[in-house]
Amino acid sequence: MQDDIYSFGNGVRVYRRHVLDHQVDRYVKAQAGNLHEPVEEHWFLTLLGEIPAADPLVYDIGCGIGYYTLLLLHERPGAEAVAFEPLPDHAAAIRENRALNGIAPDRLRLIEAAAHVAEGDVCFEAADFSSRVADEGGLRVAARDIAALIAAEARPVDLAKLDVQGAELALLRRIVEAGQAERVRRWIVGTHGDDLFAECCALLGQHWRVVHSDPAPAHQPDGLIVAVRD
Repeated sequence: MQDDIYSFGNGVRVYRRHVLDHQVDRYVKAQAGNLHEPVEEHWFLTLLGEIPAADPLVYDIGCGIGYYTLLLLHERPGAEAVAFEPLPDHAAAIRENRALNGIAPDRLRLIEAAAHVAEGDVCFEAADFSSRVADEGGLRVAARDIAALIAAEARPVDLAKLDVQGAELALLRRIVEAGQAERVRRWIVGTHGDDLFAECCALLGQHWRVVHSDPAPAHQPDGLIVAVRD
């Protein structure tokens, strides 16, 4: 049904039409609390719990249908959430799911653009939750310079979750090379492929402290790196 709702074990709710059948199968078979990504969510909540401020600034870079942003605003009502999502269908889903969870519009800053290494526009391959910036073809979407956005914030980013289907290393390099590493205090990075996992680990280890890394965490499709700035 168009308005059927899928309820996760943590209280987050989304419209069932926003979730793929194979994802629901994974949630059920994992027997891990009916969560989207149990290991990543554990670290997300752990890092969130370490932030003393009542109004943490959290970036969700590549937020899909908004799962982690919804979880953030469920757990920390005073948080300032900034969500990046260039795919129009997913951006629409974020707005629908925000309303479904009773979250006021002013609690979420939705940037309908690809986080990128420069301002402009980029080709974007639309492929559900595997959508990504492409060299050619696909949609043309707006692109925002991630380092410039971080620099423009009135305060450092307390936590950034990065899931950009292969562009993770380029964005991390851009932030470092622009002198903005100290402006992001905590990272949760999803990686896509062994080479990117290794290179992201190395770069994060030079500028932050890696507290967890796993190229193939249980019950989720991507590698995972967690890093903090002491």
